[in-house]
Amino acid sequence: MNISENILYITEKTTQWEFFRNKSYTALIQLADGETEYNVKGKKGVVYNILENSYENVAGAAAVVTGVAGEMWPIGQSALKKYKIAPENITAEPQKVDTVEVDTVFAGVRIPADTEFTLEVDYGEKAVLNGNRQGISHGEGDYVLVLAKAADGKLVPDFSDSGRIVNGEIFDKLYKKI
Repeated sequence: MNISENILYITEKTTQWEFFRNKSYTALIQLADGETEYNVKGKKGVVYNILENSYENVAGAAAVVTGVAGEMWPIGQSALKKYKIAPENITAEPQKVDTVEVDTVFAGVRIPADTEFTLEVDYGEKAVLNGNRQGISHGEGDYVLVLAKAADGKLVPDFSDSGRIVNGEIFDKLYKKI
């Protein structure tokens, strides 16, 4: 994970990281179809994720998910296990589905909303994520999350994780403090 210089302070031992788990929330799910016009007018088979300011092609995806802020993203077959629905019950029409809570523990730190920052991640493909970017609400600020690990009997951030940015406006709908 490469982070912009203006937030390098989060890697210092004095930073107060908090620890979270995801919580179940309701999303929408539908079959991915290259011939469907989703939320990009005039473009079939493409979705726009408002939170990441990115366009993604749904080709090769199993489904398209719409999150709590209206953001859309394609998911593969293996990601379907994160949703409480049998794959054969997913239809072309969006339907409500609850997410599955898992035991994964994340370390998180909120970056104040007036601080724009970037995080370069690599989940098999490199991407640059933008935190607190202009044009959408961030509440008190976006969060940087990394996996947590045990060290000397306590939880600490695992900076070998690629990390992620979670919009501060919806953070409490997706994660719970532990």
